[in-house]
Formats: sequence, C-alpha cells, structure tokens
Amino acid sequence: MLKEALRDLSDVLFPPRCRSCRIVAEELTNDLFCGTCEEKIHYLRAPLCPACGIPFAAYEGTDHLCGDCLTSPQPFTVARSIAACEGILLEAIHAFKYHYKTGLGAGLGKMLTRASQAGMDMQGYSLIMPVPLHVRRLRERGFNQSLVLAKLLAARHAIPLDFINLRRERDTPPQTMLGRKERQANIKGAFSVADKEKVRKQRVLLIDDVYTTGSTLAECARVLLKSGAAQVGVLTLARALKEA
Repeated sequence: MLKEALRDLSDVLFPPRCRSCRIVAEELTNDLFCGTCEEKIHYLRAPLCPACGIPFAAYEGTDHLCGDCLTSPQPFTVARSIAACEGILLEAIHAFKYHYKTGLGAGLGKMLTRASQAGMDMQGYSLIMPVPLHVRRLRERGFNQSLVLAKLLAARHAIPLDFINLRRERDTPPQTMLGRKERQANIKGAFSVADKEKVRKQRVLLIDDVYTTGSTLAECARVLLKSGAAQVGVLTLARALKEA
C-alpha cells in the first residue's frame, strides 16, 4: 500500500509524459510513449528471414531465407528484433545509450520482453548473455546497455543470466562508422569466453540493443559455439533496416 501511495504521489508531482511528444498521458506504453506515438513504431512481423530476422518489403507471403543467409549462413540459429531502428525508438535508444538517460532502460527493457510477439521462443534457451563492452568503454559510459536489457528479460522469463564469461578483449573502433566488410574484419577475434564450462551444452540467447549487420553478434556466437555452447540465438531491441 505504501508503494502504491508513493507512486500515486509521484504521478501527481511528476505526471508521466510521452518520451516523444512530451504530452502528459495517464498511460504510457512501456512507460515510454503515448498511444499516438506508439503507433509510429514499426514493430517487425512476418514475412521475414527465419535465420537473421530481416523483414521483407512485402506484407504477404511466407518466411524464407534472405540472400545474405543463403550465401553466407550465420553461426547463430535464429535472430529476432522487436522493432525497426528508426524514428522515436532510435531517438530513445540514442538518449539511453549515448546521453546517459539511464531511466529509459526500464521502458526499453519492457519492449524487449515482447520477444514472443517477434517470433522468439524463450523457452528454448537455458542461459541469457548480453554482448559485453570492453572495460575501457564500460568505464567511460558507466553501464552496459545490453546488460540492462538482458537483466529485465532474464527476470521476466526466469532464465539464468551470465554477464561475466563472455568478454570483449579488444576495444575496437565503433561499428557504426564502418561498412559491412570492415565491421567483420574489425570485430574478428575481439571476444573470448573466460570459463567454457559455464557455457558448455547451454542454449544461449545473446542480447544486444541494435542489430545492424550482425557482425558483432555473429562473432560472439562463433566464440560461444567454439567454447561448447549447444546453440546460440540472438534477440535485439531494434533492427537497422538500411545499412549506413
């Protein structure tokens, strides 16, 4: 009762505002957006590639492998993203990730728990692992955005969380500034597993904020599989539909 009273008082003193249009709203979807702004988010739905999760332009038809996955199969079993990385969602992710608006993490994490709607079977995984930051980058930012999202997802589905064993050994240049081939070369050999017994035979679900080309996620998956993981899946909050 005390918690409810404090929440009611907080709503009176600091009424909830939409993260995008800033209007006061009684209810915000995922504690972030009003209903009108929520409708602007492009949630990803079939048909899409069953391997990497890229949606196809046509809204009709069945899932089928995209050209990239046909010619260069990914090491992970499946990848899914909740929504397109554009518009108000992109703005929220950037504010959270680069402008230290850590309060947005809870709302963005709630969005990630819509994994089943994105076609991800959470019951198929025995371990959740966030994509790690290099220790230098972690000190600069003060938090790992992927870990914030992974914690909420792990708690929601009661799946063990391991944010210790997958490590980033090299502080590589930001992937956003590189093309596809440069990203693959940049990230090669950047990750390691500290204790392979912790991942052996595990069905690992990798968590990240944005899927761009998948180079970072693919490299993490390769390292985990080489370390004995039974399989690796990928879930991200957002998906870049057009390469930079």
